[in-house]
Amino acid sequence: MLALSPGLSPKRLLLCSRENANRVASRLFDERPGRVSIVRTTNPIQPFRVCTAPACGERVEVEMVL
Repeated sequence: MLALSPGLSPKRLLLCSRENANRVASRLFDERPGRVSIVRTTNPIQPFRVCTAPACGERVEVEMVL
């Protein structure tokens, strides 16, 4: 799990985890086969983002392709 700023809820820690990003990406890939990426952000509230088309220069952690 992530060590986020004090005062954030345990649920936020779960939602911000890499494991949760993996689950979301897998579900999106199952529903819509094609490219799905997990991108690391610089925002501590949303450290990972799942997208189908990462912007140029974004740090892609995982990429699923068909």
